[in-house]
Amino acid sequence: MNDLLLITGADSLLAHHAIAALRHTRRIRAVDLQLDRALPEGVEGRTGDLRDLAFTQAICDGVADVIHLAPLYTRLERDEASLDHATRGTFQLMDAAAKSGARRVVLGSALALFADTPAQFRADEGWRPRPTPHLDDLCAWLAELGVREMTRSTRISAVCLRLGQVVDDAATAGQPFDPMWVHADDAVAAIQAALTHPTDGWFIVHVPSADPRARFQFTRTPEEFAFAPRRNFAGHAASRASAPPTRPSPISPRPAIRKVALLGAGGPLAAATTRELAPDYILRLADLKPVEEILATGQPQSPGAPMPEAPQPPHTWRVMDIRDPAQVMAACEGVDAIINCTVLRNDPTDAFLVNTIGAYNVMRAAVAHGIPRVVHTGPFMLGAHDRTGYDWDHDIVDDVPPRPGKDWVYLMSKYFGQEICRIFAEHYGLVVPTLTFCQFVEPTTLYGSRIHPLTISWGDAARAIRCALEVGELPAPFEYFHIGADLPHGVFRNDKAKRLLGWRPRDTLEAHYAAGRKMA
Repeated sequence: MNDLLLITGADSLLAHHAIAALRHTRRIRAVDLQLDRALPEGVEGRTGDLRDLAFTQAICDGVADVIHLAPLYTRLERDEASLDHATRGTFQLMDAAAKSGARRVVLGSALALFADTPAQFRADEGWRPRPTPHLDDLCAWLAELGVREMTRSTRISAVCLRLGQVVDDAATAGQPFDPMWVHADDAVAAIQAALTHPTDGWFIVHVPSADPRARFQFTRTPEEFAFAPRRNFAGHAASRASAPPTRPSPISPRPAIRKVALLGAGGPLAAATTRELAPDYILRLADLKPVEEILATGQPQSPGAPMPEAPQPPHTWRVMDIRDPAQVMAACEGVDAIINCTVLRNDPTDAFLVNTIGAYNVMRAAVAHGIPRVVHTGPFMLGAHDRTGYDWDHDIVDDVPPRPGKDWVYLMSKYFGQEICRIFAEHYGLVVPTLTFCQFVEPTTLYGSRIHPLTISWGDAARAIRCALEVGELPAPFEYFHIGADLPHGVFRNDKAKRLLGWRPRDTLEAHYAAGRKMA
């Protein structure tokens, strides 16, 4: 029987204790960016980056189970790199592990995701986490989402252990008690139980300490999970005072939106939006390429798709790389609102850097400059074409749980980006309407044999972005909208955008689904 166990984040304190406990019963492959701690004899050590696809595929070869601790502990020089490692690295690890035939992943996550929960409440595994924009929260939470969605769409199972701050006797010596502590012995025992727990899919366990002063309580019964914490910190009499959770004051609305940064301005959606907004706003158009270079190609993205135009004063064009936080910060300085139309679909590296890290850079710029409104755009999050998705359903509303699936980095990377937007919006009181699309068409240009049930004209899409820019308060800081024409297919509803944004599509697109049309 294959017993090879892969451990990521292997240079961490928790991994060190887990390796010591498991090395007598399992063959272990320990992986981290670097391995400063000495590994016991017989343990295979490999150093490398989970963002390196070839490396990740190699370390998953022949693996039966995975203990994934990297999102908790692996931090690089820049925050963006750490977040990329936790998101793209986790996605690639899960994909490679599933393809290699691995049975199970034990994911290390954090009880700190519930730090904002009022202390008088007992938050258990059925509660929705409330991550903040802090890097540690984002890495832990987005890794959870990535593992969960990959578990949903593959044969691999996962047990998610939300841990307190893992410490051992040496780390706590002479220290006052911290209600978030959990002893490494208990964390390792939870990992051992997770490796044998009978589950087919996704299962969560909260792992606090057994100390009665602990911030969180263990709530699983022995029938649910064959583990309970045993270690307390009775020798640490003094308890650190826990400050009540606080949130920053909401960023105040601008008296009027006049200056708008439109990012990804070289794409067709932004080109259509530019024409819609240019008469009424001062636009700062930003894209990876100069407008002259884009126009020189003379090639629209698809038949009838809009092309950008060289801006005339007072509008401006600047070259900006969404992957570079300093460039994004500079592009957003001095504006009243941001519209993010940046996108990259197929490159396994840049899709995450543009769609996930780019969204992170935009939201940090919005907060730094006190910009209260960000209109975010992306694909509808229902792209899983298997039993986990919505392909069999009709009357699908905007707020169903996302199903990005496993087969396209575009959807998973945009899923992470949308979640980052939601977290920033809720934490800072921003207004972040997120408009999602599937297919764009020019009403009179026919191509393909049929149109998708969530299809929109370029003009109607641009008018939806105008409505999202101009709408007042929304029910929640982050609102997700399907933007589609009034098609007779009856698959995707657009009622929410009509109700909350005051938007109405004008183009029926009937020529695209008329019975008498010739197939292209």
